[in-house]
Amino acid sequence: MSYGDTLEKWYRQKPSSIFLVSSEASLTFEKTREEVSKIASVLSPGDTVAHIMGNSIKSVLYYLASFWAGAKIVAIDPLTSAEDLRFILEDSAPDIVFTDEEILQREKEFMKGYKVITDVNPSGAFSKPYSYTDDETGIVYYYAGIAGKTMQVKHSAQRLSLNAKSLLSAIGLKEVNSILTVPIAHVLGNSVLGVTLEAGGKMYVMKKFSVEEASSAISKYNLNYLATVPMVYDAFNSSNVELKSLELCVSTAAPLFPNTVKGFKEKYGKDIVQQYGFTEGLVLTFQPKEFSDVISIGKPLPNVDIRVVKDDGTDAKANETGELWVKSPWLMLGYSDEKETEKVFHGEWLKTGDLVSFDEKGLLYFKGMRKRMLKYKGYPIFPRDLEEILLSHHKVTSAVVKGEDAGNLGQQPVALVKVNGSITEKELLDYVNSKVAFYKRLKRVYIEG
Repeated sequence: MSYGDTLEKWYRQKPSSIFLVSSEASLTFEKTREEVSKIASVLSPGDTVAHIMGNSIKSVLYYLASFWAGAKIVAIDPLTSAEDLRFILEDSAPDIVFTDEEILQREKEFMKGYKVITDVNPSGAFSKPYSYTDDETGIVYYYAGIAGKTMQVKHSAQRLSLNAKSLLSAIGLKEVNSILTVPIAHVLGNSVLGVTLEAGGKMYVMKKFSVEEASSAISKYNLNYLATVPMVYDAFNSSNVELKSLELCVSTAAPLFPNTVKGFKEKYGKDIVQQYGFTEGLVLTFQPKEFSDVISIGKPLPNVDIRVVKDDGTDAKANETGELWVKSPWLMLGYSDEKETEKVFHGEWLKTGDLVSFDEKGLLYFKGMRKRMLKYKGYPIFPRDLEEILLSHHKVTSAVVKGEDAGNLGQQPVALVKVNGSITEKELLDYVNSKVAFYKRLKRVYIEG
């Protein structure tokens, strides 16, 4: 089953139940199906669809319509801009670009020559959801975290649903009424949608996070499931709002610090647990609430097998650190680069590049990364991408990008460069930062020598 099949199931079982909600509108499963099938009518099975839209009900409809039609979705973060966006569009060669007016006006120079759609005026409807084969690509991400560079990460549409089903089983909620606080183009955003859809629940869609809107929606719609980044919990900790209906609070995508957990518990009386995942593997672990007294990335989801492998190739014992290897039915189909795919797999095992340990209870603990990737405000940043931009400047002879501690925000990118000729640090900052999204911008450049 794909997301389209799941939507069809709930349309038949509970057509009048509310599925999507925002500050401006709400849609039942019946209305969602009607709109999705109409939007899908402008697509054909196998189309490549670039989806770059800010969060909204409309964005979710266009996302689901792509699955309904049997397209291959290229999920692009709405903050992607300039040269980053140019690369993704040129590399994926989409048949259609779904976007919104705000992004179109911002990026129109880079969208020239593509069939761009901001509003669909359908003449018909795509009557039933397309049936993907198990190994047919349904979605492509461009955060190749294990490989450490920007390239295609291909996933099966059917296996997205398998991941949602497994995560729903692990979280243990009888019903799911969620709030989407992060872009749907992220693995986390996709998982919130997937779990909610799998449960036949309700999802409140936030265009941009604010404590006031989030707390108001949680109270008004009796939302019980929040899966988001640590910064959101820090924002709640700095406010005094109402969050009574929340039953499960999940943190992921960035380091969770003890002061965040302690502050949230003291203020709201609620525990924060973690889940762990990444682009190539989707969501793979979840921390059961009964173990919320520690900061752990939890235990493997149903249908996930793990190994913790030491440097000498042997399996680690309890409390020893090693690289996490995973095996599950929803791992990526592969990168666009077959050689890079071969590097990260050992048979059926995906080598994550993340260092972990486990205790006698089987709980996993994150210990660091072997791969070259930074996390800043929950966003992945690949030093190699920034180094390549720096080296494209005719006065730069060498460049190394590293992470600098930014507290609860993660690691911010800084560069150490050698130059030939006269150039200032500000000029190099401007050169790089004009070509990348805000979260990838260099914070400092140190010119050596």
